[in-house]
Amino acid sequence: MPSPETRPAGGRDPFASRRLDLVVTAAMLADTLAAGLIKDFRDGMPFWGWLPLMLGPLVFPLWRRHPRLVLVVAVGSVLASGPLGVGPLAVVPALVAIAVAMYTGYRALSVWTVLALSAVTAVGNLHVAGWELNGQVVERTLLVVGWLHVALISGLSRRQRDAYMAEAEHVREEAVKRKAADERVRIARELHDSLTHSISVIRVQAGVALHLARKRGDDPPPALVAVEEAAKDATRELRETLTMLRDDDGHRLARVADLVDRYRGLGFAIDVECDIDRAAPVGTEVDHAAYRIVQEALTNAVRHSSGDAVRVRVSRDDDAVLVEVADNGAPVRFAPGRGLTGMRERVDALGGTLHVGPGEYGFTVRASLPDDTPEALPDGAAGPESVPALEESR
Repeated sequence: MPSPETRPAGGRDPFASRRLDLVVTAAMLADTLAAGLIKDFRDGMPFWGWLPLMLGPLVFPLWRRHPRLVLVVAVGSVLASGPLGVGPLAVVPALVAIAVAMYTGYRALSVWTVLALSAVTAVGNLHVAGWELNGQVVERTLLVVGWLHVALISGLSRRQRDAYMAEAEHVREEAVKRKAADERVRIARELHDSLTHSISVIRVQAGVALHLARKRGDDPPPALVAVEEAAKDATRELRETLTMLRDDDGHRLARVADLVDRYRGLGFAIDVECDIDRAAPVGTEVDHAAYRIVQEALTNAVRHSSGDAVRVRVSRDDDAVLVEVADNGAPVRFAPGRGLTGMRERVDALGGTLHVGPGEYGFTVRASLPDDTPEALPDGAAGPESVPALEESR
């Protein structure tokens, strides 16, 4: 039999709870046993008759993995208990199994089962009536056929409702993403119109002052040189931030080497190992957060460390990006400032872990950022599209 249609993605599965499975199983078992007890009290019940009455409800918890098995067993139990005359209550497990099979995507199997049961019911009622078609035969047949179609339609309507809810959720998520993108563009525009102009003025004024000082043959004041360098760095950082806000091409771990170059010549030997570059895909948020953590940790090391060397390590470990920045200064007590607080907020937002304090090398900042982006395949390696799709048998 061909595989069933894809089950609606997203949304909340109404049968997701195992507890609900047990409750439904218990209710159906009580229903069929009640039908058997009524039959036993009135006319007597053969010992073997209890088996089909119990078997149909007891297989219901297997519906997630084996809905066809549940359907076949439930319908077989109804057909086996039919000659006993236990009444309509014994049909409930079959109705539930039909609804479940329809919900999980086995439309053809469910429809053919309903048609077969309808035919068997009609023939059975005619046989009981001595093959004479009368109003009672039609009434009994239509009653059973009606309930079978109710089960069929119930499963289909629930499936369509879940598909609609999943689509609505997807549309809502897309609307939120568009709104967030518009807000980022607005913020980028405001930053550009305000900060960029002011920083550019500071940079130009500092540059003119330095030029005039050198023209007069004077040594430029160190503070003025620092202002110009800070203005250049601020301009570059602001440009990268605006790029990130406007587009998805902001800071990248591939630029860690360029970032480290800004800190060289400040009395620190910086050793860098970054195993992630543009060929190794990393989630955008993880990429940006890892870059910012390296930047903040380097800044703290340059400002506060008593050592003379810094080690930077960025690597990929299965489903996480690991960032470690350590200096060889003697670990001392510290009070977390805005920089460390910002690091922790970035890590917490991604569900990662952060360690700040003494380490094997010295004062260490170590972050683990969960990232489920698949790693790039080697050249010539077979991608997922070349592997035959394996579908779970349903």
